[in-house]
Amino acid sequence: MLIDDLKIVIDQNKGKNSLYLRNLLKEILQIYTLNFVYTSVYADKFLFKGGTCLRFCFDLPRLSEDLDFDIKDFPDFSLEKFCKEMEKYFVGKLQYRDFSFKVAGNKREIFLRFPVLDKIGLVSNSSESNTLFLRIDLSPTDSENYKEEISLKTIHDFSFVIKRYSLEDLFASKIAAVLLRTFRKGKDDLITFKGRDYYDLIWFLEKGIKPNYERSKDIAGINSKNEILEKLDEKVDLVKENYLKEDLLPLFKEARSVNGFIANFKQLYKEKRGLLR
Repeated sequence: MLIDDLKIVIDQNKGKNSLYLRNLLKEILQIYTLNFVYTSVYADKFLFKGGTCLRFCFDLPRLSEDLDFDIKDFPDFSLEKFCKEMEKYFVGKLQYRDFSFKVAGNKREIFLRFPVLDKIGLVSNSSESNTLFLRIDLSPTDSENYKEEISLKTIHDFSFVIKRYSLEDLFASKIAAVLLRTFRKGKDDLITFKGRDYYDLIWFLEKGIKPNYERSKDIAGINSKNEILEKLDEKVDLVKENYLKEDLLPLFKEARSVNGFIANFKQLYKEKRGLLR
C-alpha cells in the first residue's frame, strides 16, 4: 500500500526537480502519520500547527517537510508509548515493517526512516541515500491564548478529523517564527532565513487573516503589538532574495512560481502591511 502510493507519485511527476519530488513523497508519509494520530487515543491532545497544517487544512500552495504538533498536558505524554503505538499502526494496520525510528531534540523530535527509494526507482548508485524520512516535532503548548478548531480530512483511503489551531492562531505563531527564527550558514557565518516563513506571511495577508497578537506576544516575549510590527518590518527589510529562493525551490512544482514570488515579495508586503494594524 505505502510503496504503491509512492510509486504513483513518481509516475505522476516524472522529470520534476529531485528535491521537490522527495518532499512530495514525504507528503504520503505525512498522510499516513496524520491518520494514525487522529484515529488514535492521541487525537484529542495533539494540536496540529505549522506549514503542513496550512497545506492539509487550508490548501497552502507549497509543500511542507515536517509534521508539527503542540501537545496538551505535555508532562503526561509518553514518547516511548507513542512510538510503540505508531509502530503497531504501520506494522499491524498497514502491514508495513521496513522502517525505523530515531528520537532526537531532547526527546521532542521523531525521525521516521523508510529505506524505500531504491524500490521506487530514485536511487541510481550505491553512494546515494536510500532513505526517505519524515520528521515529527512535538512541543508543549506555548501560550494559553488560542482557539481549538477541527477539520475533516478525506484523502487516499483515509478519513479523519484533525484538531488544530485557528487560522488567527496559526498566523500569530508564524509571525513569532519570523521574529525568532534565524540560521547561520557558510564559512562567513551569515545569518539566513527560512524563506517559507515569508511566503506564508504573504499568504496569510492575502487571505485577510488577522493574527492573534496576544498569542504572538506570548510566544515572542514581546509586550506590545506595535513592537511586533516594528520588528517584523525590520526582518522583512533584511531578507535577501537568494535566501528565499534556496529554501522555497524544493517546495514548489514550478521554479517560475518561486521566481515570481521573490521578485514581488517586498512589494506584496508593503501593499498588504496595513492589514496588520
